[in-house]
Amino acid sequence: MSIVQSMEPIVELRFLNNSYEKTSLLRFFDPNPLRCFSLEQIASKSGLSYETIVNAIAQLNQEGIRILYRPENGYFYEPRETILHPDKITLHLFTRWWGRRVITVDQISSTIDLAKTLAIDPERHGTVCIANAQSKGRGRYGNAWASPQGKDILLTFLIVHEGWDIPVSLLSLYTVVSVVRVLDTAYGLPVAIKWPNDIVAEGRKLGGVLVERDESSNSFLISLGLNVHSRPCDWPREIRDVGVSLSMLKEDHWERDYLIAQCGATWETQWETLMQDKGETVRDYWNRYSTTLGKTVSFLYRGRQLSGFTKTIDQEGRLLLLTDEGRDLALLPEEVRSLRILE
Repeated sequence: MSIVQSMEPIVELRFLNNSYEKTSLLRFFDPNPLRCFSLEQIASKSGLSYETIVNAIAQLNQEGIRILYRPENGYFYEPRETILHPDKITLHLFTRWWGRRVITVDQISSTIDLAKTLAIDPERHGTVCIANAQSKGRGRYGNAWASPQGKDILLTFLIVHEGWDIPVSLLSLYTVVSVVRVLDTAYGLPVAIKWPNDIVAEGRKLGGVLVERDESSNSFLISLGLNVHSRPCDWPREIRDVGVSLSMLKEDHWERDYLIAQCGATWETQWETLMQDKGETVRDYWNRYSTTLGKTVSFLYRGRQLSGFTKTIDQEGRLLLLTDEGRDLALLPEEVRSLRILE
């Protein structure tokens, strides 16, 4: 989770895509690791033909998923926790549009860059790009966000919307609220949100979101970086005292593929709600989890150091604040730097 000031082009590696056949097989095998099944048993439960099963197993093995064969016993699945595979994510998904297409890559400069190459796809709505590692993943202000190999969640998904002109600032609230809801309700973690887009726990940064609008394709690129298994030894010295990961907060068997699916299902549900109530529910949740509201803060605003009292979030997701000078401000995330809570 280091911050630097450069970008690299996409590193062209092997990109993996989900498919109905592979996902169906993993839904069969995943609850029964190391248990052997005959081809007849697999076909009966999965609804796939013998030929389809054999071809899908061969493809999964080529992609790093170990489904092996013993002549006297049959096929068995040997899980490997370090593998982040698209069909291991979609086997947990029962969404309508989020994750219809999932693409994973072992290492890339940025999932945002990959998502932008897919923005012209007419079926792009709900497409998800996930990396095992990013060398130059972007954060706010164009900074890059680097993460250790195979330990965290690094993803971007695309949303297409026509009609209501949704403010990017409101979409940032929608994105971060959905993740915090999962971590709170499913895992009981003491998570909170620091305006505008930081996920925090125990006063330290757990992750962050970024929303960009791609005008040429009428798409939004929505990104999440979430520390899962990384530890302070994986981070630059200057942020070891201010960062935290899920495994540091709770000794649990954190499965990145399952957690991504949980976030995806929540993003879909919250999106449908957002379309109906124009952000009322999202703002209510944000108020509930905010560490910023009702506090005195200092910040850089258009090059000036200011301080003031935070009041609420408006319908566009802007932070409403009364400065010490008596001015009312409606702050957009891109206008503010170095926000610090004073009390």
